[in-house]
Amino acid sequence: MGNNCCAPGPEDAEANGGSPQARSAPPQGNVMSRSVAPSPARAPASGTANSTLSFDLVLSDLNKAEELAYGSAFAGFAPSTAGGLGTDCEKLREFVATNCCVPYEELDMALLKAASGNGDLKISLSDFLTLMRDNAIHEGLVIERFMSLAGEGSPSVSASDCRTGLYMIKDELGAAGSAVGDGRWEAVFDVVMSSAAPTVELESWTTYCKQVARIARVTHVAGI
Repeated sequence: MGNNCCAPGPEDAEANGGSPQARSAPPQGNVMSRSVAPSPARAPASGTANSTLSFDLVLSDLNKAEELAYGSAFAGFAPSTAGGLGTDCEKLREFVATNCCVPYEELDMALLKAASGNGDLKISLSDFLTLMRDNAIHEGLVIERFMSLAGEGSPSVSASDCRTGLYMIKDELGAAGSAVGDGRWEAVFDVVMSSAAPTVELESWTTYCKQVARIARVTHVAGI
């Protein structure tokens, strides 16, 4: 009875203009339309590759851009970074020495300072981010450039002189400064000085210089 119920009989084939075997075969067109198209090939992942990381993000949300770029780098320093990294991690040491202003001879001290808040002296991602942000540019250089712009005894510089001074700062950043490119520096200075007063004192100048350096360094690391 099961066969009589489910299988088409000869009379069904005649009513539909064909044999039972021909009737059960699906058209080739339907087979093709139901198949899943192959996924497009993707570029191999790199240490800083991220579809959301762009120069626009660097300008609009510098902290987030640094989390993406430096977080990717940090994850690549060791098979597992869940428990933090030791200050003797060679990949970590090389990255810090190459991508911030810490001289190699002062590297041990800088890394120990970054890890000092942890009982096991391991460097977490948060420690690493702070290290990179705080050492984007030498503070001594920032003060020296301000004194040169302001002249003897002056506590401030004009906003236009400040912008000119930032052009000088970018030239001190080496490969990181070159990574931004001449065509994008105006946009950087517009963002950095968006709330600048007509005159700029040392504290604000220092803030602007550090932000310029951080933008340049994360752009260089991310390759964007």
